[in-house]
Amino acid sequence: MQYTISEIVKKVNEQIGEEVEEKVRGALKPYTDELFERLNQPKPNKMHGIWQGEDKPTGLSFEDADGQIHKAISSKEKLYTGEEDFSVGKIVRAKILGDFTELNNFETKAAGEGIGALGGWLVPETISSRLVDLARNKSCVMQAGATTMPMPTPEMRLVRLVSDPTAHFRAEHAAITASDWQLEPLNLHAMTCGCLVKSSIELLEDAKNAGSMLEASMAAAIALEMDRVALYGSGTNEPSGLDVLANVETINKGGNGATITDYDDFSNAVEDVYNNNGIPNAVIMAPRTYFTIDRLKQGTTNDPLVGPESYQNLKKFVTNQVPVND
Repeated sequence: MQYTISEIVKKVNEQIGEEVEEKVRGALKPYTDELFERLNQPKPNKMHGIWQGEDKPTGLSFEDADGQIHKAISSKEKLYTGEEDFSVGKIVRAKILGDFTELNNFETKAAGEGIGALGGWLVPETISSRLVDLARNKSCVMQAGATTMPMPTPEMRLVRLVSDPTAHFRAEHAAITASDWQLEPLNLHAMTCGCLVKSSIELLEDAKNAGSMLEASMAAAIALEMDRVALYGSGTNEPSGLDVLANVETINKGGNGATITDYDDFSNAVEDVYNNNGIPNAVIMAPRTYFTIDRLKQGTTNDPLVGPESYQNLKKFVTNQVPVND
């Protein structure tokens, strides 16, 4: 192939231009990467220290004796990390009806997993993970920031920090004063949460969306129970909730059923969290409490009363699992 002089000059210029451009990009890359990171970094709230990023890592992880890493996941992370697209409700409906024609390959395989020795139907771990994720998405406690620790065994032991060590400045050549930090064991025990749903065969046969409705209703029921035990669980045949834990601070209103009239309790609670080196981010309340606050008016103009910054910065979650007589 022959080229004219002008074509040769043009190709040489193009090659030189590409090489120069590549070198310029390489020289600027550290600066452009830093700028990109800054632009995509979550911005802090007005109140110092509050993280607004939706996918902040939990930071809670540990390595067991076998070298396996166990990590708690945040509300924005998922237990199910696979790529298969499937519906738990469709699988349940197909299993009951014995009709697997509308299932994809993954759903068909899951539907044939087997029968448990004590009855019931065994499903792959991915199926249960998806259902738990659906429940976590509907749970106020999870949305407020509670983390989930997957348990590979029925029992796990962690440790929690009870008291911090003390830091101090010292003079030159002076010894550093030792300080103790206190740890205590935290034993996790797996418990079973069941949801038994009855349905007629005729309904499942006639309603094509019965599977998705079943999936949604089961997830909602499990989410409500998760909220109840996380907040008020008795610890007997169910997890212990915050209400019965001795190391959870409370603000006593001095009487059951008192309707809230101002924002002082929220301000006091936020202050308590900061005093204990925590970062307050959310509040979970009963519907009556939420809408009582929503209707608060200014005394002079009758305009809606705007709460203080400590209240405004909290994410608000409403659930009927919070009683109004406690």
